[in-house]
Amino acid sequence: MPALRVAKLIEDKIFIPLASSHVILTSDLIKNLCQKIKRILESAYTDLHALSAQFWSSPIEKPVIIEEVLSALVLKFLSEMNDSIYIETILDDMKSAKFTEFVYILKKMIVSKELKSFNISAFILFSSFKYLNTLRSEAGFWSTQNHTIIENFNKYSNPFIEFLSRNSIFVEYLKNICHIDDDTFKNQLNTALRNTFLVKDRDLNWYGVDAFTTYDRKIYIKNFNTQNPVLDKGATFYVLLHELCHFFRRIFCITWEDSRRCKTPKEFIDNRWQKEGGNIFEVKYFGKRHKFLNEKASNFLLFQDENLPREQYSKLFASKNELKGDVYVSLKRGSSPGKKDVVELSGCLISRYREDN
Repeated sequence: MPALRVAKLIEDKIFIPLASSHVILTSDLIKNLCQKIKRILESAYTDLHALSAQFWSSPIEKPVIIEEVLSALVLKFLSEMNDSIYIETILDDMKSAKFTEFVYILKKMIVSKELKSFNISAFILFSSFKYLNTLRSEAGFWSTQNHTIIENFNKYSNPFIEFLSRNSIFVEYLKNICHIDDDTFKNQLNTALRNTFLVKDRDLNWYGVDAFTTYDRKIYIKNFNTQNPVLDKGATFYVLLHELCHFFRRIFCITWEDSRRCKTPKEFIDNRWQKEGGNIFEVKYFGKRHKFLNEKASNFLLFQDENLPREQYSKLFASKNELKGDVYVSLKRGSSPGKKDVVELSGCLISRYREDN
């Protein structure tokens, strides 16, 4: 496979020498590695470009062709490294994370049945090299990724549908994202819930997020485990509402390229321009983007059944989601500060990379 041959070349020429404990990243070494990256890209471009283009134009509803997706991932990885103005930081983070087995990482990504969609979409974002704060952590994730514990969404599917039946304001908002009727909404919602998975928090913690909606419309949510069922369910539904904004925005996307380029019209809200669809929803319906969810707000979210106007609902939720008497301290994501009556919320993977989706 051309993609794996190129990946092996990147491994041998860049990452293995870089990982040596004796290597110090001097300006001369960085310049030399950049020249190598450029030469590899120039020599590999012809072989990878056609296959990469076939992947981006392929329907997201069909299984990916391995050589096409690998070519797309390797070409993007190389191109972004070659063009990045942060190449020194990228190389330093790769060295620290011992990112050496590039071929093995690519093979492992593709053979994972449950996480294939997550792996492909997350690696596309990772190889944009735009969110430098977690780049080292993410490189470590790809280097050390082990067996992932994943569950379907069955235990929450019917309760979530019942929850929406009592909260028509959420349903109308999601329908209006893509201007669909009731029957289409119900069908698409059922599709979304069948393609929603709960993931052990460790895997999403590498990214510092709670969830991710992939380019082929799979939803991965942290499996919250605070030992407080109301908090776990409330946090899951809160996060899922955010992710459904991405899902419904993409329901008319045909190809991977369509989905990657799908944008949310920006809105001026909360005293700033917002371009990320889930963030816009949170500010409109919950008053702001919340960093935690307390038990009082979780109960309100799950059990209130009044048909409240959006503005009133938003103000009530925000007023209930406050800590009185205690100082909120950010702990491990998905855990609670002190008592089991607060769960931390870390946001969405798309939000962390680009606020236009």
